[in-house]
Amino acid sequence: MIGLLSLAAAASLDGLLARGELSLLETYPDGRLKQVTAIARLPAPLDTVWSVLTDYGAYETWMPQVRDSTVVSTEGKTATVDWTVGVVGPDIQMRQSLVADRAAGTIVARHVSGAMAGSSWAWKLTDEGDKTLVERTVRLNVVDSNWFIKQVEDEHHTLDYGINSAAGVVELRGLTQRLKR
Repeated sequence: MIGLLSLAAAASLDGLLARGELSLLETYPDGRLKQVTAIARLPAPLDTVWSVLTDYGAYETWMPQVRDSTVVSTEGKTATVDWTVGVVGPDIQMRQSLVADRAAGTIVARHVSGAMAGSSWAWKLTDEGDKTLVERTVRLNVVDSNWFIKQVEDEHHTLDYGINSAAGVVELRGLTQRLKR
């Protein structure tokens, strides 16, 4: 979900955001996981955060578990990136198409090929002057993409919920560390 928080809603969450990242877990009526959005207020202006997030070839230097990020092509607002991600068992490889809309403050990724078919990823940035409200929305189809995880997943989808819940927070922490350099 892009644009989960308005500025007014974000202001009402100041106390919670001051304590660290927040996660919003969304499910379908039958209990299946829909998506998870991790939210943080980062101590950097939007232009700085935007430049880090759109430097796709440098993700391997700050994004946890990313072993390699290679920009295959760029055309207008769209970049195609090959990713190698370290997971339990063999690393996974995938290709994404990322559409960066600076005016909207969004970067939306679409699975093109490789592992994690059916996954979705998005960044939403809201300008707060010398700070930026960052939303990282993910729905990672890791269980179906990793033989080992698939073998140990249970009927309650514990690993699916756990991996998706942790991913956005871990990514926001990596981004925060990168911004401190």
